[in-house]
Amino acid sequence: MKSISRATIGLTSSVSVLGVVLLAVLVYCCIHFWQAKQQEETANRALHAVEHLLLKPTSEYSPEDVKHGLEEVLGGQGRTQARVVDSRGNRMFGPEVFFNGEGSIREFSQVFETELPQLRAKRVELALSTVDDERFLNFISGIFASSIVLWILVSVLISMRLIRLVLRPINRLTERIHNLGPRSLDVVLDDHKAPLELRPFIDGFNRLLGQLRENREQLKLFNSNVAHELNTPLSSLTISHELLQRRKLIEGDELQKIVGDHLDELDRMARIIRSMLFLANANQGRELQLQPLQSLRQLVVSVAEYLEQLAEDKELRITVQGDANVEVETELIKRAVSNLLSNAIRYAQTNTEITVHITQEAERVWIKVSNEGPTIDPVKLNRLFEPFFRAEEGRSDTGSNHGLGLAIVAAIAKLHGGDVFASSENQVTVIGFSVHTKRQSTPVGHT
Repeated sequence: MKSISRATIGLTSSVSVLGVVLLAVLVYCCIHFWQAKQQEETANRALHAVEHLLLKPTSEYSPEDVKHGLEEVLGGQGRTQARVVDSRGNRMFGPEVFFNGEGSIREFSQVFETELPQLRAKRVELALSTVDDERFLNFISGIFASSIVLWILVSVLISMRLIRLVLRPINRLTERIHNLGPRSLDVVLDDHKAPLELRPFIDGFNRLLGQLRENREQLKLFNSNVAHELNTPLSSLTISHELLQRRKLIEGDELQKIVGDHLDELDRMARIIRSMLFLANANQGRELQLQPLQSLRQLVVSVAEYLEQLAEDKELRITVQGDANVEVETELIKRAVSNLLSNAIRYAQTNTEITVHITQEAERVWIKVSNEGPTIDPVKLNRLFEPFFRAEEGRSDTGSNHGLGLAIVAAIAKLHGGDVFASSENQVTVIGFSVHTKRQSTPVGHT
């Protein structure tokens, strides 16, 4: 495969050489055309002089005078020779062979009718020597050929030099990028000394490095959170089994309690793993199984009824306002609404109301859940949808809340071409998501 520099050199040289060749051919043709016109004008002048002499009244000149006049007229044309032929084709005047048959000539002829019975000239044949013109053309051709060869050499040398100058910053940049590794993602490429044409590329590459750094930090945080969330139940199970190993016999209700605790821990780990698998699957931008939903309100009400017992335990009331029809994957929307309601029930004050607002805009449908409870710090609001992030301090209630619920809501919103929303002020917290009515599925990991 040709490199860009070689291809550029070849193309530049070919175009320049082709241009020079075309220019040389054009100039050569112009000179040749100009010489032909000059030859025709010279011949016409000579023929006109002969015609003028032969057509004079016979009373003024004798045939001898005419012959003498012809010698004077044609003798003054150094590059021309003429021959007068009578009506029978016999040569009356001029050489039998033009220029003794040497060199290149161009012949012209013209027919006349004279009134001189002694002369009886019928046709004048004229020969024009083109030796000097051909010699000049050959000289021009030699100059053009030498110029083309010289131009080929010069254009190749100039092109190679220019390409080296142009590629020098690219080569330096390529070397720097080649030396980058996982441990040098914090490097920012400096574009102050780079050519203007490379600055957009450097800016884009720096943004890519920034995205990689952000992803690296998120991956570190995610791995740390996963390790923490799985380590707690595993440690609990390990300690419990060590205690069981020391005891010889366990029976009855005590055995049932221990087994139940172990199942709870295993169930918790299973839920965490399922949530992580869902997020990983969503990040791949999987295809949705869309279904037309005539009433989004009915779907929300069904989820609210499912969580009714949890709400009643905290003396909470759930109301639904608004409605919309939209095309979504209903099971995913149920899961997102369930996560929002579970989150609201968990943090709502006792004996208050949780409201689900369904609003339809131009191309989006919003589902927002509001509850009364502690106001969330604005700094933490921006991180609510990060995996394993909890707004409360000390990771309380880790048994039922593993910090993936709102991250799953964000993933479902992205899959439906929507976005998320969170606000908290005056002890009223509103968290929600949207779906696009003209959905274009977007991978969650993309922005």
